[in-house]
Amino acid sequence: MASFEKFHPVLTAHYTMDWLTQTPVKQVDALFSQPIFTTVSAEWLPNQILDTVKGINHIMQRVMNGTELTWGIVDSNHQAFKGIVTLSGFKSTSQIGNLDFTFLRKDVAGLSEVLKRTIEFANDHFNFTQLVVTLDEPLPELSKILTANQFKTTDQRQFKLALTTFK
Repeated sequence: MASFEKFHPVLTAHYTMDWLTQTPVKQVDALFSQPIFTTVSAEWLPNQILDTVKGINHIMQRVMNGTELTWGIVDSNHQAFKGIVTLSGFKSTSQIGNLDFTFLRKDVAGLSEVLKRTIEFANDHFNFTQLVVTLDEPLPELSKILTANQFKTTDQRQFKLALTTFK
């Protein structure tokens, strides 16, 4: 697989998605002390800033090893850190990608824009036939956003999007 180095930053109309190393550690650490939406496989929540630094280093190692793409999400107008989004599944032969995120609950409206761009990015650059999102718990707000972005579900926790309709 080619290097992921060229896959940053990724822009939307209102957000910049860039490596976590581009965001001050204090902002990343502060994310976890606020009300957030998160998926099952999203990065664990640190309880000290040193844990945040270690977590960012581990994430960037996985990015550089080609096992996942993880971006920090920053509001382009105010430079406020809003969350983290991850694409993984690159080493699997199943062509099923996983989409995970941690995003501020108070800014939930922006999550749809970030997901839409991440889906387009996955569709444009990789051979995934499907993306899967697995929630910790059924959340009506997230279900509504995922459904609006063409994800289907049978149990309100796992959502699947067939990318073959986009190709």
